[in-house]
Amino acid sequence: MSTPLKLGLLLAFLAAILCLYASGAHGVVDAEALQTWIGGAGAWGAVAFVAVYALLQPLGVRSVFFLLSAPLIWSPVEAVLLSWIGAVVASVIAFGFARFVARDWAQARAPTRIRKLDDRLAQDGFRVVTLLRLVFYTTPALQFALGVSRVRFRAFLSGTIVGVLPFTLLMTLFGTQASAFFWGLLS
Repeated sequence: MSTPLKLGLLLAFLAAILCLYASGAHGVVDAEALQTWIGGAGAWGAVAFVAVYALLQPLGVRSVFFLLSAPLIWSPVEAVLLSWIGAVVASVIAFGFARFVARDWAQARAPTRIRKLDDRLAQDGFRVVTLLRLVFYTTPALQFALGVSRVRFRAFLSGTIVGVLPFTLLMTLFGTQASAFFWGLLS
């Protein structure tokens, strides 16, 4: 794909985000109505949750927002599973976007110290990605950095699947306990 086309796609993506914020659509969310709608939507509610998680997390919406809100709607097991799937899909979307749009540009400009880490990712991607996920979880900067690296997609995906599970589990279970505590105070 040509550089002007990649630049055009990136600018269109950024323009769409700017329009969302400028329109005020991001601030018209009623939490209680949203909880009722998603909880009552059955499987489609779960699909919507994963889709919103996967699309918004790479744009900077904190994963913790999704990890703590899922237990308000679903059982702990369902909340962990949906949050885990959302984290993995968000990672794949960010990885794919960075790889498609910026990999050639970033690889051509990487300093020597970064190239050494990139060599390590190319050789031992699963282990390095798993460790990075355990420390940084799904930080957008990490998502995009892995996308422009030479890590193989299979190593990226398997390392992400394994590496995000512990934090997803802990935060979702914390959200379950926190929601039970706060609902107990209100009743």
